[in-house]
Amino acid sequence: MFDVGFWEILLILILALVVIGPERLPGAARTAGLWVGKARRYIEGVKSDVESEFDVTEFKRIIHNQEIQLNELQSQMNEKHSIDPEDQTSEDSIYDIEDEKPESEEEKDKG
Repeated sequence: MFDVGFWEILLILILALVVIGPERLPGAARTAGLWVGKARRYIEGVKSDVESEFDVTEFKRIIHNQEIQLNELQSQMNEKHSIDPEDQTSEDSIYDIEDEKPESEEEKDKG
């Protein structure tokens, strides 16, 4: 994350030894370690909360399941339409019924 190498850490430790002194350096290092640990746990908690709120894989799974259900329904509709010959005769009868509409008053006067 911060890309701190060995030489940077060594330089920080030497400066801390000079500034803080050898007596208080172990206590300061312990305190710094505790704060770094708390910061990491906080960041991990926030990261997991954000990931759980925006769980994209769950949405993808739900969409995938719905697509499968739609495809199954479409295939069932296509099978029903292509296998059942009564559907075609009923469609023909619908067209016949449309052809047999009663004539309007204007058409009766013309005819």
